[in-house]
Amino acid sequence: MHVEPAQEPRGCRCGDVLRGRIAPDACPLFGHACTPEHPVGPCMVSSEGSCAAYHRYRV
Repeated sequence: MHVEPAQEPRGCRCGDVLRGRIAPDACPLFGHACTPEHPVGPCMVSSEGSCAAYHRYRV
């Protein structure tokens, strides 16, 4: 069985966030197009996701 690789939504930098290359707020979509109420990438979908947690608890 062949499975196509997953593609991040255009502009989403979730892969870089998960690899520790950038902080969540360095993503151009963070807090604008991508919010917990309207997630764009997988890091914002779950309340335990790195971007969702950063959005909720950032100082």
